[in-house]
Amino acid sequence: MLRRTRPGHGGGRIELSREDSMFYSASLPILGVYAGLNILINLFLAYRVSANRVRSKVTTGTGSDDALYNASRAHIVNAEYTPIALIGLVVLNVLGASIYVMHVVGLALTVGRVLHAIGVSRTGESTPPRLVGTLLTWIALLVAGIGCLWYALV
Repeated sequence: MLRRTRPGHGGGRIELSREDSMFYSASLPILGVYAGLNILINLFLAYRVSANRVRSKVTTGTGSDDALYNASRAHIVNAEYTPIALIGLVVLNVLGASIYVMHVVGLALTVGRVLHAIGVSRTGESTPPRLVGTLLTWIALLVAGIGCLWYALV
């Protein structure tokens, strides 16, 4: 819905409702949920690295502290994969992807990142949560990549 504001209240601009914006789609709130969750996951993982640095008094690198090393690896790997997947979600949204595709990518990414962080935090060795988390993340990236190509070309 177009609405003109009164002079003195927004300078007489024409405002668009959210639904009339050319960038709004029904899947935009879905994108917001998964982006928000993954931003918070990344912030939590960054906090864990900082807390371990304070505890171990290591300001750079990881020293010989296994807990700091594992927390750092969980954060680094999350920071490598999450932005690419979220870019994929944004492109899927812009291309008008099905909400089901958006949920598959978003849910696989989010659950995958949490499981991977749990698995890496427990030990430096490969664990079932780490393996499943990695596979879910790769599935999210695969579906996002194929989905972007599909919606762009078909």
